[in-house]
Amino acid sequence: MTRRRVWAIAVAAFVAGGALAFAVVAVQEDETPPVTVGAAQPTASQVPTTRAELVEAWTAELEQAGKELPEGWEVLTTDEIRGRYLHQRMVNAPKAEDIDPDMGRRADE
Repeated sequence: MTRRRVWAIAVAAFVAGGALAFAVVAVQEDETPPVTVGAAQPTASQVPTTRAELVEAWTAELEQAGKELPEGWEVLTTDEIRGRYLHQRMVNAPKAEDIDPDMGRRADE
């Protein structure tokens, strides 16, 4: 056999193997689980953006905790008010034990 014929047979075998592999992959069933789509998330932030909205939301969170706006809150910057509002919101959030009393127990108990 000539060198040219050997190369032609090697190239033909390589192409045939690639075609066979492509055919096998194409007909093989996909065993991955189906993709589920969750509920769409709101695009807008739920945190108020303006100073007036932040003061109103912070006041509501403080009232829920039985508190009032602190003295001198007017001199706070908008970012400071936002931080205090978010902190109070976390403090007022229900704990896991309040939602489900068995949440704290271990699964093997």
